[in-house]
Amino acid sequence: MNNREIKEFIELNSNQKYREFSESLSAAGSYPMKGVRLPVLRDLARRIVREDGIRALSSLSDDCFEEVLLQGFVIGYSKMPMADRIPYINDYINKSDSWNLIDSFVSTVKPGKKEREVLWNYLDYIKYSDRPFTVRFVLVMMLNSYLDDEHIDEVLRYTGSVQSDHYYVNMAQAWLLATAYIKYGNKVDRILERGTLNKFTHNKTIQKAIESYRISDEDKERLRGMRI
Repeated sequence: MNNREIKEFIELNSNQKYREFSESLSAAGSYPMKGVRLPVLRDLARRIVREDGIRALSSLSDDCFEEVLLQGFVIGYSKMPMADRIPYINDYINKSDSWNLIDSFVSTVKPGKKEREVLWNYLDYIKYSDRPFTVRFVLVMMLNSYLDDEHIDEVLRYTGSVQSDHYYVNMAQAWLLATAYIKYGNKVDRILERGTLNKFTHNKTIQKAIESYRISDEDKERLRGMRI
C-alpha cells in the first residue's frame, strides 16, 4: 500500500466518538487524531508488513497519530534481528510524545530470549534521557520484559532513582513498582522506606499495589501505613 491508500484506509475507518474519547485522555500528543481503533491499526500494520516488511515505513508519514503509531507497529511486527531493529526503535521513540504512542509500541516489541540483552543494553544507553516519553519507554519496557531475577535489582535501582515531575513518568514508575511488588515486595519496600520517590509516585505505588489481588491482605495493611 502507498501513502495515499493508507490515508484513505484511515479516513474510512475513523470514528468521531472514539477520537473524542481518546483526545479527552490526551492520548495523541501533538499529532492530530483520526479515531481509528487499535485492533484495526494492528491488522493494517500486519498486512503492510506482509507485503513490504520494514520497507512499509517509507509509505507512512507523520501527518496524524494513526500513521505514527502504524510506524511503531511495523517496527514491532517486521522480522529482523533486534540489533537491526534498534535504530528504528530509536527513531520512533524520538518522535513519540504521548503515553499511547509509547505504551502501544512497547506491547508490540517482544524480545526473544536471545534478543533480550541487546534491547537491555539499548535501554541502558537511553535511560537517562531528558525526554519524558523516552524515560516512560524505558520504564514500561522494563515492566513488560525485565521483572526477573537477573534484572530486578538494576530495574528497581533505576526506577527508584528517576526524579521527574512529569505525570506520565511518575505513573510509569508507580505501575512498575506496584507490579514488581507481587514478586519482589521486600525490595520495593526498601525503596518506599528510603523515601526517594516524590510524594505522588510514592502514594500512587501504594495505591496500585493495594488494588492488586495478587498481594496479600497483610502486605496491603502494611503498605497503607507507609503512605506519606
